[in-house]
Parts: sequence; structure tokens; C-alpha cells
Amino acid sequence: MTATRHARMIVPATAFVLGSAIAVGAWIGSGWAAAVGIETVAIAGAIFYYLFARRDSDVGALFGSRPDERQASISMRSTALAGNVLILMAIGGVVVTFALAKPAWPFLLFCVVGGVTYLAGLVIYRDR
Repeated sequence: MTATRHARMIVPATAFVLGSAIAVGAWIGSGWAAAVGIETVAIAGAIFYYLFARRDSDVGALFGSRPDERQASISMRSTALAGNVLILMAIGGVVVTFALAKPAWPFLLFCVVGGVTYLAGLVIYRDR
């Protein structure tokens, strides 16, 4: 495990950077009004993560980048659940867009990326 001087800042900083990237995309595509709203949510989210990372709880340990084995297992199972739900939503989106005779490529893209990633995970983690 790599020690970081400010481990509690990893999750909030990541949330802020990714939220700001979304705001830049909104600014380019929809103008500054949309970007300001998204950036406000990104800042609020980063503050929320920072405050939660200070707590002495399972969630605080995960957000503060200091999980023990049990908390890391909870995080892994939660990530798997989120991935399963997203794949099911993508498949549902394909079905609905086909039924409405609309372009389904965005949903198909997520289905293909999810399937390929799953297969890559089987190959990568088979011996671990």
C-alpha cells in the first residue's frame, strides 16, 4: 500500500477534478450557465466528500483512503453492484430505444465496453 501525506484529499480532489471536467464540457456545449451549475455541484460534492472522510466510520475510511480489509471488501462488492446495475440499465436502454425505433448506439457502447471489461477482468484476475 502506498502512503500518501494527504490521503484524505484523494477522493475529494478526484471528485472536484472530474466534476470540473464535466463543467468544461457543459461550457463548451451549452454555455457558461450550465457550467456554473455543474461546477457548483462539483465543489459541493468535493466538500461533502472531504467532511465525510473525517468521520470515524466505514464510509469515512473509504472516502479518506484508509480502509481496512473488511471495508475494502465492502467497497469492492459495492462497486460490483453498481457495475451490475449500470449494465442492466444499458441493456434496458437498448431494448427501449429499439422499441421506439431510435438510435441505440450510446447504450450499445456501454454494453460492449462492460462486456469487454468483464472478459478482461476474467483474464487479468484468473490467477490472483
